[in-house]
Amino acid sequence: MKTVLMVAEKPSLAQSIAKILSRGNMSSHKGLNGACSVHKYTGTFAGQPVHFKMTSVCGHVMTLDFLGKYNKWDKVDPAELFSQAPTEKKEANPKLSMVKFLQVEGRGCDYIVLWLDCDKEGENICFE
Repeated sequence: MKTVLMVAEKPSLAQSIAKILSRGNMSSHKGLNGACSVHKYTGTFAGQPVHFKMTSVCGHVMTLDFLGKYNKWDKVDPAELFSQAPTEKKEANPKLSMVKFLQVEGRGCDYIVLWLDCDKEGENICFE
């Protein structure tokens, strides 16, 4: 049977969606980061029986930051931030291990369904 991974923007939303879609017939456990739960149940997707795994992110997955001297706001000309300042993308909260958590939960899944808000935060999480 195929597996569908569904990812919501918040843990409480993931739990509510899974409870509704499973009609209360789901099992839950904490993911490897200890912050996000994974709710499992069976159902139908695209006309076929599947296993569902519903989870979420906890805040942003990634963040963008200026490097070195450009990260000291009181010591840099703001104009330089637009023309010269290099940036780096890094995990927003390394203690949550969101990237690894999503990789582990996504392993072996056939489909992904994103339950994100239609706003800048939701679009950014989708891109990440």
